[in-house]
This record gives sequence, structure tokens and C-alpha cells, in this order.
Amino acid sequence: MPDLELMPLQSADFYKTAERVVFKEYKCNCKKGWKGEDRFIVYKADQNGIAEVINNEVSNNNVEELIALASSFLTDKVVISGGHTVVNLDDRFSISSEVEKSARFCIDYIAESIRRLGVQPDFLMEINDFYMEKNDGSEIDGANEFRKMATSPYIIPEKINDYILASNQRHDIDINAFYVSEKNMADRFKRHIKNRMDKEAYFQRQDGNVKMTVGEHAFDIIKENKPTCAAGNAATFRAIRYRISSNKIFDNYTSHIGVFPLCSRVNVLNGYRAAATFYDNFALPSLLVFFGKSCFE
Repeated sequence: MPDLELMPLQSADFYKTAERVVFKEYKCNCKKGWKGEDRFIVYKADQNGIAEVINNEVSNNNVEELIALASSFLTDKVVISGGHTVVNLDDRFSISSEVEKSARFCIDYIAESIRRLGVQPDFLMEINDFYMEKNDGSEIDGANEFRKMATSPYIIPEKINDYILASNQRHDIDINAFYVSEKNMADRFKRHIKNRMDKEAYFQRQDGNVKMTVGEHAFDIIKENKPTCAAGNAATFRAIRYRISSNKIFDNYTSHIGVFPLCSRVNVLNGYRAAATFYDNFALPSLLVFFGKSCFE
């Protein structure tokens, strides 16, 4: 099974008959929504480190600002990830207005990149499926089965599907769409580091917790024996950069744009630091974009 899985577009009729409810009256257990001002913040990330390069108001000019950065920093083999969302088990095809805005930004960027740069990025949805064991704080019996129903395969949300179809028709393009499970990626990173946790000075292990220290940044990658969001982001960056098959490594995408809500900024940046530190010869020039306050509201 590939790390980044194809997310086929659907016909309008599909959503009229497909089963929407996985767990009735589900309430998201993630409460990390951003409480501050909404801003458009962009970081450049590569082998030289991470640096903030834009911190502006959210506006209609943001795609243009990103195009200007991408032209000299990214390669022609690029993926843009966005529409970062928690899966709503009460309606698996629905998304919040914030998630829809993020996905539309990505699709608009793809069309503009083709027109201005002659480069067509693929589209990737990173699915936040960390919190599906609980319903509004209470444990769910059979949570893994519900997770499997909702994410294996993950079906593109209706509003994003419709927007891509409309964009394809309007611009005469054909956007490739993929998804990745952050929970699967986090578990993957935990397995990757298992045999090196006691060998590398940047790992600090204590009981069921593991921290990484990268420069002046110290952060959890395993907490109470469970991999964290930063761990999931680290393995996702690696899956974007490389395809692994029969223990052979092949190039996948050679550059990346990641679009995330502001509440995930620390975890995403730490995930990039973890990937760049742990994975040998890791090189993925990335523009890490943050705006919007939540992946569930």
C-alpha cells in the first residue's frame, strides 16, 4: 500500500446515495483551534533550516504572494497539501468552512501555477485522524473499526470534489488528488526510530515518552507511548519526498507546499525538523503556509 493514496474524484450522484454516517452524533475530540488573530504566515524550509518569510493579513492576494516565492524556490515536481481536516464520523463527506477555504486556496494555486509558472502541482489532503478514539472526550468502543470505515479508503469530501471538478472544467486542466493518514504516518515514524532512539543524542527517552532536540527546539515525538502529531508530520514529509518499495528508495516529489491551520504551526515545523534530522539525505524544499484557525470548525 502506498503512503500517499489516490483520492479519485466522484460524480455528483455518488454523494446522493453513499452512506454518510460512520458514528452517529460524533463530536470531534480535538480542541486545539487557534484563538488569536487570523494571519497568512509562510515559512521557507530546506536543508539550511526554517525561516519565516511572510506574515501578512489574509487577503485575495495570498495566492499571488505564494506564486512569487515558489518561482525561485521550488522544483517542477511539487505537491501542494491542504484541506487539512478532522474526519467527521457523523457525516464523512462534510467539512468545515475553514477546511473548504484551505482546499480552495490549494486548487486556485494549482491553476495559477499552471498559468504563471508552467508547473502543475498535485493535490494532497492530510487527514487528521488522531482523535477518532474518542467522542467529545469519551472513549469509543470499536474505534479502530470506525477509523477503517472512514479512512480506508478516504473519500474526497463533496465540496472539495465539486470545486476540483469545476476548476478542471474552467481551466481545462486535470488535477491529481491524493490523501494520507496522519495516524498511519505517526505510527510509521515510531517504527522508524525504534532502533535508533538509544543511539542518537537528539533523542531523549524517559518512561513512555521520547523527546527530540533539534538546535534550540525540544519537542515530544512519543508521549505516553503514542506518537505525536509532530511524528506524523515527520513521516509525511518523508513520504512526500520518497517512495519506498521492496526496501528500495525512489524519488517522489522534490518540493512541497503545505497549507495548514494556524493551530498546527508548531507541530508542522517540529515535524519538518524531525524529518530533516532523522532521515538520511533528506532534502525537500518546502513552503509551509499557515492561515485559518481550525481543521474542524
